[in-house]
Amino acid sequence: MRRTVFVRVLTAALALCLVLTCLLFTGLTQGERLATEALRQLGHGYVLGTRGPETFDCSGLVLWCAVKQGLSGLPHAAAELYHLGRPVPRWALLPGDMLCFDTVRDSDPCDHVGFYLGGGRFVHASSAKHEVTVSDLADYYLEHYTGARRLTTGYV
Repeated sequence: MRRTVFVRVLTAALALCLVLTCLLFTGLTQGERLATEALRQLGHGYVLGTRGPETFDCSGLVLWCAVKQGLSGLPHAAAELYHLGRPVPRWALLPGDMLCFDTVRDSDPCDHVGFYLGGGRFVHASSAKHEVTVSDLADYYLEHYTGARRLTTGYV
């Protein structure tokens, strides 16, 4: 119980630091604005098939953030989001790049998405944690990582 509370407080503090850092600088990239919008949804619940404002699934969170940044017409399916934007190699990830994962290991290259934050962490709507949360791109997620896409105006 104490560890869970500590992890949530630490995650919220890290997210707040990123948001405040981003707000200190003018001219944020579209990716940074996507990541910041996703961080604003921390703690909102996970419900499959929803896209906000109170609950999200993973692709619903991406859609919510994209619409807030003027990117419209995106599909509400991780497998279809995988083909949008510009591919980004893992070594070149920037905050706001959409990360794609194949967690069920089927024929679709992507069934879970989130936004990269930097430092090996990303924000996503987690069915396992039942909420929008920040996770490490290590261990489990790295094993299921299938790529990243940069969603920017003109590349969607």
